[in-house]
Order: sequence, then structure tokens, then C-alpha cells
Amino acid sequence: MKKIGKVIDLITIGVFFLFIVSCIDEYDFESTEFQSTLVVEGTITDQEETQRIMISRTFPLDTVLMSGVSGANVSVTDSNGSTFNFSEASTGEYLSNAPFSVVSGLTYTLNITTPGGEQYQSEAMPVPAQTTIENLYAERDFLDDGAQEGMFIYVDSYDPSGQSNYYRYEYEETYKIIAPNWTGLDAYIVSPLPFPAVATRPKEREEQICYATIPSNNIIQLSTTEFGEDRVSKFPVRFIDRENYILSHRYSILVKQYVQSRAAFAYYETLESMSGSDNFFAQLQVGFLEGNIRNVSNPDEDVIGFFQVSTVSEQRIFFNYDDYFPNERLPDYPIRCDLVSPPIITETGASPLLIAIELETLKYVEDYDQERNPLNFSEFSPFLMVPTPCGDCTVYGSNIVPELRVE
Repeated sequence: MKKIGKVIDLITIGVFFLFIVSCIDEYDFESTEFQSTLVVEGTITDQEETQRIMISRTFPLDTVLMSGVSGANVSVTDSNGSTFNFSEASTGEYLSNAPFSVVSGLTYTLNITTPGGEQYQSEAMPVPAQTTIENLYAERDFLDDGAQEGMFIYVDSYDPSGQSNYYRYEYEETYKIIAPNWTGLDAYIVSPLPFPAVATRPKEREEQICYATIPSNNIIQLSTTEFGEDRVSKFPVRFIDRENYILSHRYSILVKQYVQSRAAFAYYETLESMSGSDNFFAQLQVGFLEGNIRNVSNPDEDVIGFFQVSTVSEQRIFFNYDDYFPNERLPDYPIRCDLVSPPIITETGASPLLIAIELETLKYVEDYDQERNPLNFSEFSPFLMVPTPCGDCTVYGSNIVPELRVE
């Protein structure tokens, strides 16, 4: 399953922070020198799917590096004696050999053997109650007493048994991008300096309409233990400012609701509080964040991470900008799209136009006519052009239409 944590090959310690923010519960800080530490992140669910475990190792801060652990043996066993084996898909990423789902009433244990022969094992984790998202919906409203206007994405759910209590949310948003200055032609170089010549030809790929899919990267949790009932009512999982260009056309969000253990909730809560600390990295360097995974033969070894078993419910919604902001100005594109006309050759013999075409920093809009065009450049080329993102949507997304059909 998809997770917030991203641990592939070598990444910076800053990205490492984002990774452990997605890992997770009870913790202890023990005074110790910063050393190479195993980092494990994995959540298996009641969805019948390929499950995923991430394994990495930290390095001292003077190297500011972290590396995925390759060549480990990874498996999950349940309390009935069944074993689910995992294989390495990429460095540090292990996927189950076959799709499976957790079963209520059983417990599950993660087992890892590193290439060096060290054996690690998680606590046996039970399967929590299952609670379905009753309603996922969007509303136009104001944030912070009118400071910002935009779209709230709300969730409602209810567990009449009162057994769920601890919820975590992830989302994946997909939105449509339309390049505002797209044309069907591209400029190309016919001949280089010292006798430069250029022309246009039809584009060879789709660059007008693209789609971007972005996962959430923060911790979103809610506990209902202090409520009168186990009910989630109008809980905001996402706010999007109305000036955010991702709302400009078609927008979709997939929200997943995880029911988790109290220990997992506490772990995420701790990580969330640490993420706002100015001395977060200092805490990592001199202390230690403990999860539910241990070295079998050396219990005193520091291991970061949390193996979690969750039940999941998900829903998706779609909407257009004019559904909530009819006849109102669209949000601004991410960059300014000023028209320019770089000269094909200057008095010094340079060619800004050829450089722009070769480096793909500008895109063709139309032929430049000095008399007809109101932009009277003192130096000009045969073309009017714009910054590449204004004419090529693939800078911000993919030109492949997603299966969910955000049309």
C-alpha cells in the first residue's frame, strides 16, 4: 500500500525526517551518540492488496545520508501460523509476494533478517475494529475567522460499537492542469550559429492537458475517546486555498481512513509534535525514538519504526472550480506567463533564441509581427514565446490520463 514514508536508495536527512514522520508510538529518549540505526516502516491492512514494508539505515549526521537496506529476508506471520513472504522491489522497499489482507481476531508479527544475519521482530499486533467512511464531501468556507477562503474536505464516520476510537487519515489528490499558452507547434533549430535559422513543426506529444497526483505528507489524526460516542463528524482532512491553482479545473481527492491501535496513535502524535520542534534534528542526534520492533538477539539495540496493522475505509470525490466559484476568476497559474521575443542574433553574434530552444526554457506561441503585435520589442525574434511551463503542462504533471478519469 502507499505510505507517506519514502525511503529509496540514498536520501538526505531532511527527507529522512519526512519518512519517519510517516512511521509511528510509544517512545523513549535515551542519551546516546548518534549511530547507524535500522529504520522500519510498514502498515498492513484489511484491504486485499500487495502490502509494503520499508527498511533503511541511518548514518551519522556528518554524512547526512540514509540508505535503503537491500537483501533482507522479510515476512509477516499471523497467529494461525500462516506466513506471508516479501521480496525486494527496489532498494529498501519490500512488497508481499502475493496480495493478502489481515483477518479480524488474529495478530500479526513482522520478521526481518538483514544480510548481516541480524534478526528483528515486531510485537504481535492485533487487527483493530473496522469503521467505514459514511460521507466524504467538500464545502466552500473560511479558515481562521476569514483569513483565507477555500475548500474544506470533510469526513464523517461512525462506529456504533465504540471500538475504533483512534483514526488516522491519508489522502491522494489528483488535479487537471491546462497550459494557458499552449499551441500545437514547437520551435526548432534549422541551422546553428553563425548563420542561425529556426522554424516550427507540429508537437510530437500532448502538452496542453496534464494531470498530477500528489499524496499527503503530514500526520492527520483524530481520537474520539473524549466524545460521547465513537463518531467522526465534519472532520477536516484537507483545506485548499481558493488561490491554489490545483483547484482551477477538475479536482479529485481520495481519502483513506485508518483505524489503528492506541499505541500507534500515540506514536504518530509524538512524531507530529516533534515535527514542529526547532531542535528536532538535535533530538534525533542525542536521543532515540523507540517503536515496537526489536533486535531478537540484542534487545538493547536501537531500532526506529513501527509495524502497524490497520483497517481501512476509503472514498473519493470530484469537483470543478466553478461548482463552488461560479463565474469567478480562476486561480493564477504557478508562474507568470509573460510573452517574450528573444532575438535570433545580437550585435555580439549571440543567439538568445537558439539558446532558449536548445535548453527548452521557452515555448513557441505564435509568429512575431512587429507591425501587428502591440509588444514592440527593440530586439525581437521571429517568434513570440513564453516560459516553458506556460506552454507545456508536463512540467507540472503527466500527460497520461489517470485511470480514475478526472475529466
